[in-house]
Amino acid sequence: MKQKEVLIVGTGLAGLASALRLTAAGYSVTMVEKNNQPGGRLNLLEKDGFKFDLGPTFFSMSYEFDELVKSTGIEYPFDFIELDPLFTVNIDGNPKNYTIYKDIEKLASQFEKIEPNFRGKMEHHLKKTGTLYHDTEDKIVHHNFNSFAEYAGQLVRVPLKHSPLLLKTMWQELCGSFESKEARMIFSLVGFFLGATPFDTPAVYSLLNYIELKHDGYHNVRGGMYEIVNGLVKILQQKGVKIHYSTEIVQAETQDKKINALIDQFGNQWKADYYIINSDAAWFRGKVFNRKKYNEKRLDKMKWTMAPLTIYLGLNGKLDKLQHHNYFLGNNFDQYAKGVFKNKVSFEKPYYYVNVQSKNNPEYAPEGKESLFILCPSPDLRFKPDWSDSEEIAQNIIDDLSTRTGYPINEMIISKTVLTPVHWGKMFNLYKGNGLGLAHDMNQIGWFRPHNQDEKFKNVFYTGASTIPGTGLPMAVISSKLTTEKLFKYDGNLQTK
Repeated sequence: MKQKEVLIVGTGLAGLASALRLTAAGYSVTMVEKNNQPGGRLNLLEKDGFKFDLGPTFFSMSYEFDELVKSTGIEYPFDFIELDPLFTVNIDGNPKNYTIYKDIEKLASQFEKIEPNFRGKMEHHLKKTGTLYHDTEDKIVHHNFNSFAEYAGQLVRVPLKHSPLLLKTMWQELCGSFESKEARMIFSLVGFFLGATPFDTPAVYSLLNYIELKHDGYHNVRGGMYEIVNGLVKILQQKGVKIHYSTEIVQAETQDKKINALIDQFGNQWKADYYIINSDAAWFRGKVFNRKKYNEKRLDKMKWTMAPLTIYLGLNGKLDKLQHHNYFLGNNFDQYAKGVFKNKVSFEKPYYYVNVQSKNNPEYAPEGKESLFILCPSPDLRFKPDWSDSEEIAQNIIDDLSTRTGYPINEMIISKTVLTPVHWGKMFNLYKGNGLGLAHDMNQIGWFRPHNQDEKFKNVFYTGASTIPGTGLPMAVISSKLTTEKLFKYDGNLQTK
């Protein structure tokens, strides 16, 4: 019997993981990639002798990679580095730096002067969010939904005690758990990991506190995050998967409610039995399939994640006082968080995240030097279309970092790259420069998220951030599983059961 052929558009983590699952199940896979190297946002920037993780700098839920490796019968192609401590937080005007550990005793010592009975409160919070996670993991996160009735049926199976979390924000939930503003701020940062703020992130996502502090923690990869991509691509090449670079799909040829071919920017036709789209599931439907439901006017009305302003610095000297992950916040958290993504705050004193990339991976910088990644969560191009002030904002951040750390960062810089939401949008076809796809409002998760099988072309499937289950590296791995299961079921492939 002839092998069924699958074309995967995009080589992000979800696309690569899908290719691995498909080859393990006996399909012939070809991949096309817009850029000249694989990985999507999980990519690598090399410049002036330095290396920088372009996008993701850590991940949680490492067991999702365990599932991918085990289910496809491969050897682990990369090594994890568990991060300890998890991160530090510097709040402007506060003399104390907070260091966040998984160890509850070490963690409690950080808050003993500002949060009475911190340990008891945190243990209660983690028990509550841990129960929520385990009560929803298989019912919602790892589940395909073929109808709204099926989705509603799964929600009904979630214990009723969790229902109040559907009506609150993450910030409201944390206000019920902790008294100090510092504790509320610090443990609400997981909302930003989803590309949103704790004021508009549903309280159900407080379960991320449990995942980071108790269940799994945070991880990096030995040799850098791009080793995930290198490792998976090497295995796929050994399995005969061909990746065609500098190839962007721009239109489709249809026949009998199916895609007959996808067409690239040069007019070449790419034919297969099935197609998996690892480009943004909402953007692709609008741009390539010309769906009215996903035209620009309607996409603008959807809720999207933050847009990234990223700075990559090669420094002459070491930053020994900084940890791997560091957050620098102001003292106007409520006002700033509520306004930043709609361009209603000043970027004279922005909030930002600093990752000292060469701390765990010294090969990222020459000896005696440091590789630094800075992320400033920013409004997308709907709210701030003009980024001509990006160098000024970057300088504001560098000056602030110098003041708060005591390092003369300006004098240490020997390599500098600034990427705005405009750059990110063009590089990866991210709608209006948003960084992580569609946001996770209650009306944009589960069944309400763009489905992972096309509503019209039944031989087309989607995987990645803007389809189910959502954004983040472990979610991309889960998405690849859900998408390929949907394809297997449609194809009548029972060997995967």
